[in-house]
Amino acid sequence: MTVRILDAIGENLINSTRDDLKKAIRAAAGRVIVAETVAFKAPLIDGVTNVELLKSWGADMVNVNHYSVDMPMTPGLPSTEEGLALWGSAWTGSPGRRPEPEVVEPSVQSYFLEFGLGRTIGEVKQLAGVPVGMTLDPVGPDTRLAPARIASRENAQRGVEHGASFITLIHTPSMSEEQFAGSVKEVRAGAGDQALVLAGKMPWGGPFTTDPDEFITKEEIARLSEAGADVIIIPAPGTVPGLTIEIVKSWVQVISSLGLLAEVTIGTSQEGADPGVITRIAIDSKMTGADLYQIGDGVYSGVATCENVMAFANAIKGKRHTLRRAALSPLR
Repeated sequence: MTVRILDAIGENLINSTRDDLKKAIRAAAGRVIVAETVAFKAPLIDGVTNVELLKSWGADMVNVNHYSVDMPMTPGLPSTEEGLALWGSAWTGSPGRRPEPEVVEPSVQSYFLEFGLGRTIGEVKQLAGVPVGMTLDPVGPDTRLAPARIASRENAQRGVEHGASFITLIHTPSMSEEQFAGSVKEVRAGAGDQALVLAGKMPWGGPFTTDPDEFITKEEIARLSEAGADVIIIPAPGTVPGLTIEIVKSWVQVISSLGLLAEVTIGTSQEGADPGVITRIAIDSKMTGADLYQIGDGVYSGVATCENVMAFANAIKGKRHTLRRAALSPLR
């Protein structure tokens, strides 16, 4: 039975397979909100994770950037003893531990140790009751990046084991189309039938091209389809200079013709504009015929503002569905 993402919460949603989640998104008829946060940033409000906050503002799915399958962390949750030992070793070469109360008083420890060291995506997914995914970086072999952050088959498989419902790859100007498609293919193999693969181009501060019509091409979209992407990521109208509704709509039509889902995105800190701008971008995005709508993490402490996430959600799916998502308990 198809899960309708607008109504679903808890186990029947977060344990959806790749195919079930695709069907759930399609059943929402272009009303799915994806929000982003950053794994290493302190939560906007102490004592609660940014994932939970975003869900409470109307997000149906949450993507976590900079999550490491070697050194997981989820700020807003208490660190585990294993997490403290692991992160302490990374900085000092010796296992970390809790200081004695005579050295650091317990109330101060509680604040600093709520960085969620050792806490996984799967744990916060259970708390929020919505699909939570992670980003892996498609990079060349000479890039100095932690191996656990690289878009590879092994890291995708481990991400799924950590609880990721989807894995996101973003094409940047430093990588060729062929290299990017190769990374997508590797992640597809690692994600298997348990997680969606989202791939494409966000609004980018550095130009791919001076012509907005060529920001992404039909050939690129087809190549990503062949590589195994389930969702193609493209910029929302008005987020790249010269990018119109008509241009984005033409991309969505190509994506849909290949049987894939289309996700339009707000990024490059434009998610920090005033709510009126966010609402306009949301309505313009809706006119493209996309399936998912993503708002980025570039405002305060790794999330957009609550006013902007809710303005985005209200414009795309109305207050009824936005408030339902906010109120639904994962115990249902």
